Amino acid sequence: MNSGPLPQGTRPVALLAVNLLFLMVWGFTGVSKALQGYPEWFPDKFGKTMLATFPGLHASFWMLTLAELLGFALAILALLRVEFLGRRTPLALQATLVWSLLVFVQLGFGQWLTSEFNGTAQLFTYFAGTLVCLMYVENRPAAAP
Repeated sequence: MNSGPLPQGTRPVALLAVNLLFLMVWGFTGVSKALQGYPEWFPDKFGKTMLATFPGLHASFWMLTLAELLGFALAILALLRVEFLGRRTPLALQATLVWSLLVFVQLGFGQWLTSEFNGTAQLFTYFAGTLVCLMYVENRPAAAP
């Protein structure tokens, strides 16, 4: 079993895949929330939680939407900076991943408040996968001798 470095050229592809994955995750969720607006079901799901009092249901929904749109914007920035090629430090991609961790915590908190523990467990998996991606992105390969 080869435990050495990955073949040349695989890191840029992996970084591009991570970038595109989070571009899709936050693009689809954030943009659809922004376009569709405040859903009718939101008060039924969160109306009996502390979110109804602070910061309020509308504010909670729009804060989540803005958080997802910021993740989308960071992923777009990373793609526009062509960080996946490895010519520069992938700062925007790292920011995308760190921000994503916080968004997954926010989503998990909402699931926990409504006693949707299966959803909470699923979001924990997303969080853990994002953390693995962040560790990979931050692990810059050493320069070849």
